[in-house]
Amino acid sequence: MPVLAPLRSVLLTLLCTFGFLLALAAPAVTGPTAGLFLLIAALVQTALLSSPVLLLHALHERAQRRGRASPSLAAAVHAAALLTLLFLVANYKLQQMFGFYFNYFVLNLLTTPGGVEAMGVSTSTNVALGFLVLGLAALLLLAVRLLPVERLLPRRRWRVLPVFGVLLLTQALWYAWADFRYERSILATADRLIWYVPVTADSLLERAGFTSQRPAQDASDLTGTSGSIDYPAAPTAPLERPLNIVWLVAESWRADSLTPRIMPQTSAFAAQTQNFLEHYSGGNGTRMGMFSQFYGLYGSYWFDFLGDRRQPLLMELLRNHDYAMKAWTSSRFSYPEFDQTVFSGFPAADLHPDTDGDGWERDRRNVTRMLDFIENADEPFFSFMFFESAHANYYFPEESVIEPDYIGDFNYLTVDIEQQIERIRARYINAVHHLDSQLSRVFDTLQEKGLLENTIVIVTGDHGEEFMENGRWGHNSTFSQQQIRVPLLVHIPGQAAGEVLRMTSHLDLPATVLVALGVDLDPATYSYGSDLLSPQYARDYTVASDWHGNTLITPEVKMVFSKKGAALDDGTTTLHDEPLAIASVDGSFRDALGLFARELSRFYH
Repeated sequence: MPVLAPLRSVLLTLLCTFGFLLALAAPAVTGPTAGLFLLIAALVQTALLSSPVLLLHALHERAQRRGRASPSLAAAVHAAALLTLLFLVANYKLQQMFGFYFNYFVLNLLTTPGGVEAMGVSTSTNVALGFLVLGLAALLLLAVRLLPVERLLPRRRWRVLPVFGVLLLTQALWYAWADFRYERSILATADRLIWYVPVTADSLLERAGFTSQRPAQDASDLTGTSGSIDYPAAPTAPLERPLNIVWLVAESWRADSLTPRIMPQTSAFAAQTQNFLEHYSGGNGTRMGMFSQFYGLYGSYWFDFLGDRRQPLLMELLRNHDYAMKAWTSSRFSYPEFDQTVFSGFPAADLHPDTDGDGWERDRRNVTRMLDFIENADEPFFSFMFFESAHANYYFPEESVIEPDYIGDFNYLTVDIEQQIERIRARYINAVHHLDSQLSRVFDTLQEKGLLENTIVIVTGDHGEEFMENGRWGHNSTFSQQQIRVPLLVHIPGQAAGEVLRMTSHLDLPATVLVALGVDLDPATYSYGSDLLSPQYARDYTVASDWHGNTLITPEVKMVFSKKGAALDDGTTTLHDEPLAIASVDGSFRDALGLFARELSRFYH
């Protein structure tokens, strides 16, 4: 490498980072003021994101000044530059596909066993990633050798430092004022900058006599809370009705896919049981969707229950009453960390993950294993299975194809989501059709063995899946209806079949099951839910959550208090995701908002 090679890597990193930041944030700019803020903030953020490269280069220059040339430091500068470019490209794809940048959620996914597998990354995606790394390395090497970018340097480099300090202070104060005055053009622009760190000064500005313009409904304290959990132990009284339980959860199973054409067998079973047609998951991702249906609590409690390794009251009660208990998943129990929450009371021998082959193959094997357990288990028993067929990359064998015009190679790095969305949706429909074939194996066995007479059956999804109906693909991004509405079928012996059209929630499932088991315990003492089959059942609102907070859902409005969710979409919409001016809405939702705010911390000391 030439002597100036490390410096060229630094300058190329700065130029590329600045260009990426401008390109990614530009769609949020709505006027010249926001444009100027973007220029200043992007310059500051460029320096911060490139700081590892800058630091290594400073160490390299110091070594040179002392006459100690360090090839290893020079190589480290180039390696850091390459990693920075990869980081920018990765964030571009994250924003394009999911609407957010690399964050704690993505870090958790990458560092938790089973997290990467849960993404459904195809072999072609891994191959494309390898070529991307090699291509970027080659381009960086070529640019370092040929482009004289050092000519862009000021003659006296030290003068850059005070300029950076002024820009840093300027953009920080500008954002604090914009946040206080609720200038959405500035806030939206900042949200599109990778890893932008907001600075606020509400108390200081209020003491100075200024008046905030933030809307009253922008209640950031409703994202969630934390503390010492106050959650009851399982009662010791015997169960009045020790029924078996079969609990089936399908990944990414959206509500409108349960149709006779796509899922004929499951639709036939739905006609024989309680079918809840306006049902909501407790989250837009697996973690919160599963947590809410077993604990009956808002997803914002997840982190404290994970820290305490606390199992649900339902699981504790079943184990205390000598249920035979086993669980299967076509993913891993370690991601999300269900082996430390929902199933933390299970011995490892009773947790059965399968990660070999495609999702549809895992589902078939796991159904076979689960049915063997059901047919031979001592009663009462609890059996859980998590199906993976409908999770992206969307898995199915050829015999399950009912939509022939589907995308064959769903490569996350090369696919144009908007252009291919209908073919991606077709792939999803085929996967759900395969899911139907595996659910039907369970229904048929329960019926043939006469087990429906003494078995509770829960069939639902962890969350939904969006196909650009509201500008996003997949899940775990916003709280659109497509991402949080799921099917729910509940079979309880002795209950008549029927369709239920009122709003229901995953939060209601623990209370429904415990009441069916004859547990004499007020649902309000252990959940935010109620017995779905009670004649007095009524739900004025429900709550769905993501990693960053909660969303209040009422028949009139949907109010997003999750910081990430609000950044991706309007903070307040109609139930069906249309933009809404809160002042124009009838005040009945305010009762739900007040109750939600008062009840949010109920299960903390």
